[in-house]
Amino acid sequence: METEADILLIEDDPFMRELVSLSLRDAGYRVAEFSGQGWLFLLEAFAARVVIVDVSDPKSGSRKVIDALRVRFPAASIVAISGYFHAGPAMAGAVARQLGVDRALAKPFGSSELVGAVKALLG
Repeated sequence: METEADILLIEDDPFMRELVSLSLRDAGYRVAEFSGQGWLFLLEAFAARVVIVDVSDPKSGSRKVIDALRVRFPAASIVAISGYFHAGPAMAGAVARQLGVDRALAKPFGSSELVGAVKALLG
C-alpha cells in the first residue's frame, strides 16, 4: 500500500529540510521528508506529484539520482535544489535542462520562490 504525499523532499541538511518542509506545509501541501544514503529504497511505499531533491554538487552523480527518481516517479515533476547552482532565471533554466528536471532552484531561495515553483508544476 502506498502512502500519498503531494511532495517528497530529499535533503540531507536537517535545517534546510525543516525550512523547506515548513514552507510547503504552510502553503497547504502534504510533505514526506527523507535524508541519508538509503532514501531510494525508502521511497518504495510513497507516491508523490512533486519530488524536491538536493543534488549537492551537480557534477557528482546528480544525473544518476535524477534518472533513478524519474524511473521511480515517472509522472512526478522534479525540482533540483543546490547551493552550487548560479542564481538567476536564465541559469536555472539551463541547469534544469542539463539535469533533466522540471525546475532548478539555487540556494538560498525564498519561501515564495519555492512555493511558486511547486504551484506552477502542480497547475
